[in-house]
Amino acid sequence: MAAARIGATGERQGLVIIRHGRLVFERYWETPYARATPEWRNVSFSAGKSFGATMVGRAITEGLLKLDDLAARYHPPERSGLKPGVTIRHMLTMTSGGTLNVKPSSVPPRRLDDPAPPGPGVEYAWQQQGEPGSPSGYGVSIPPGQTFYYDGAVADHLADVVAAASGMSSHRYMMSHVVRPLGCETLVYQPEGIDSSDNVRLGGSILLSCRDLARLGQLYLDGGRWGGRRFIDASYIKEATSPSPLNPSYGFLWWLNGTGRIPNAPRSMYMAAGARGQFCFVLPEEDMVVATMGFGRNSLTAEGAFAALNVALPHVARS
Repeated sequence: MAAARIGATGERQGLVIIRHGRLVFERYWETPYARATPEWRNVSFSAGKSFGATMVGRAITEGLLKLDDLAARYHPPERSGLKPGVTIRHMLTMTSGGTLNVKPSSVPPRRLDDPAPPGPGVEYAWQQQGEPGSPSGYGVSIPPGQTFYYDGAVADHLADVVAAASGMSSHRYMMSHVVRPLGCETLVYQPEGIDSSDNVRLGGSILLSCRDLARLGQLYLDGGRWGGRRFIDASYIKEATSPSPLNPSYGFLWWLNGTGRIPNAPRSMYMAAGARGQFCFVLPEEDMVVATMGFGRNSLTAEGAFAALNVALPHVARS
């Protein structure tokens, strides 16, 4: 019944539930944009940011970076557009003060009957001012550590930081040091999401299945261990899923529910979230991960997802 409610909008491609480390439920739907198969690659949109946080965490675990390193050590301000005092931590918590050197957003999926080939890779371009809705002085005069503003542009520059620290492109680092070790079977980047330096658009642009999105949640649920081994430092996982100083609902490129912003979900829940209903919900008290993806005219909200899930899992709906 929960799956039927989640799928009722007509734009879901898949729903995967992991409990106690085992796949306990999955369902897939045919849509004008997707096939009803476990292997189908959906567009992550901003849910890809949480994979980006994992790439940074892996680099820290391997001793390539530290959270409070200056970004300028790896990625000069004249290239990034970031203030010299910006740290990796500022970038992960959306408190850098911003940049005007940005990449375009993720490319939406095409309909199955659309034969258009992928477009060219995205490149940075300097803007004259911050995007509509951004704080006054964003990317120009706001000092780091003063203002929270949710913006994928700064997250993208973390890919350049990891590239410099690792001595390889961020695309190569992500695939060889994160994706393959986690056993992800489908995850690739949109061709438009890789620039001419082979660096990825860290703020999104991933193509992946619901199963592989659920793997990400399981890694964090298990405190950074994978296959019985330490993959990400436990301290990093804890900070990534804990309130940051300027926004108690945000960690390191993960959304948190400690303040009850999703009222019908547990306060301990945290999630990777992307536009049009790309979600990986991690429920520590239930030892559960729920991943759902899809695209269409009707978008699933986090509140809507939990309203459906709570029909089958009433014990989850507690604060």
